Amino acid sequence: MSIGFKAAFLIDILNNIPGQEITIQLADPSRAGVIVPTEQAKGENLLMLLMPMVLND
Repeated sequence: MSIGFKAAFLIDILNNIPGQEITIQLADPSRAGVIVPTEQAKGENLLMLLMPMVLND
């Protein structure tokens, strides 16, 4: 499976997520990637979505 994301958007998300570790959940190349911090503060439920780009393989 090949999934591409626009680097500027991915960097923006990573710069705004607290902590050092994240989890990226991928279903298939046409669905959004779900990016969540590995550890979250109590009462916080942060997640970010990033739509994939079309890849010309």
